[in-house]
Amino acid sequence: STYGNRLHKSREETVEELLRIVKEAISHQAKVVIPAFAVERTQDLIYTLGQLIRRGQIPSIPIYIDSPLAISATEIFKKNSDCFDEETKALLLKGENPLELPGIIYTQTTEESKAINEETRPGIIISASGMCESGRIKHHLKHHLWREGSHIVFIGYQAEGTIGRRIVDGAKTVRLFGEEVAVKAHIHTLGGFSCLLYTSPSPRDRTRS
Repeated sequence: STYGNRLHKSREETVEELLRIVKEAISHQAKVVIPAFAVERTQDLIYTLGQLIRRGQIPSIPIYIDSPLAISATEIFKKNSDCFDEETKALLLKGENPLELPGIIYTQTTEESKAINEETRPGIIISASGMCESGRIKHHLKHHLWREGSHIVFIGYQAEGTIGRRIVDGAKTVRLFGEEVAVKAHIHTLGGFSCLLYTSPSPRDRTRS
């Protein structure tokens, strides 16, 4: 199986690490770039970041959902709130939509996507594909991999031979759109988003700066 013989950090530890990364990026006026699968993983991130904002643990900063498929999937989630778990339904009863939070920006068009990398404020970019093989995430990597202040956060399995796997494994450069791009950003792997049953930390879950 994908995660056979591998343990993941607990949900709580994973969220704490994500919080630390976001705070560090904000303090350096930098971006956090997260390659994420469009269905379920992106919505899980929106929910988690919303929790951190509601608790006052991070300020309301731009959170870009830069994937037309992820945007469509999120709309489907919103329309089926009767399928939410009890914790999420409780938020709805309090008038808080867990998939709508201050600062969230859905970018449908190519022009909107390009404009993200012209923005100088700190922010979080969530974009597909999850293994960085296609889609808009490749453009964001091209703009941020070489920046020493940027943070690239992997939250899903990276198959062998993919761009994401090469970055996680410590490549000094990766080829994007015919160019060799230096990897100087902080690279993180957060395994706790990648499983249904959260367990104890594993040496395989690491952060490389």
